[in-house]
Amino acid sequence: MSSGYQEFKPSAELQPYVECYWLHRFETVGECESPVQRCMPFGTLELILHLDDNRCNAFFDGQWEKLPPAFLVGLYRDAVQWKTVGSCRKFGIRLRPESALELFRIPIAPLFNQFTDVESYFGSEINRLVDDVYGVQDMEEVVRITEKFLSGLLKNTRSKEHHISQASRLIRQTQGRISIDTLSENLYIGKRQLERIFKDHYGTTPKMYQPIIRFRNAYESFSGMSSTPNWAEVSYKFGYSDQAHFIRDFKEFTREVPTNIFQDQYQYFRLPDKQVRFA
Repeated sequence: MSSGYQEFKPSAELQPYVECYWLHRFETVGECESPVQRCMPFGTLELILHLDDNRCNAFFDGQWEKLPPAFLVGLYRDAVQWKTVGSCRKFGIRLRPESALELFRIPIAPLFNQFTDVESYFGSEINRLVDDVYGVQDMEEVVRITEKFLSGLLKNTRSKEHHISQASRLIRQTQGRISIDTLSENLYIGKRQLERIFKDHYGTTPKMYQPIIRFRNAYESFSGMSSTPNWAEVSYKFGYSDQAHFIRDFKEFTREVPTNIFQDQYQYFRLPDKQVRFA
């Protein structure tokens, strides 16, 4: 059996909306079961399509459930465990959260810590993309088809800048270390209005989005290392008050201490900045 994970950069025109495209594959003979994978809360949306007949299973409410052929994952605050039985290819479009409003013109508040099949959220138009990439083996072609679909949506978007977009970008640019006071001052809106905007569009508050982004930056800083990091240095670098604060936040999002996550050799979402670019 073999398994692998790759990321692919979007075109320049789609980079404001799409962080990356990715492929996770598990290849085996018969009904062998993959190692359990853990998807971290990265502060993004994930539009995920199974490229073949077999589908993954995710662990929810104490049991394993078969995932839909194509589904949209909202902002998450928890790590999600999943696995597959038999060979499987899963293609993902990792979207910046403000893309829901800018590209698809829909709020994602109902999907906080949730997921849904794509048609119930986007309507039947999304089936064109699902059908066109189904069964395609060449990842360059999968990305090309996806880019063509998203570029078509982009032509219908308006250039107006929304407060939710500005706030999301500022939080990411500061790695989650900007205060709510400073954020509202930069946007010239009150803190209550800022919180209401986040709740209306994302289903959570800026105070929750901030630590998710800080966690992501801390996680990505050590995910590609070959030896166990100095956790005190990681804590200091990303603005945690001390190592205990960092570990407490890390456990809140993963239910594990950092060392256990780092030493899990079967996690293939370990190199989030390793991308392949197609010509």
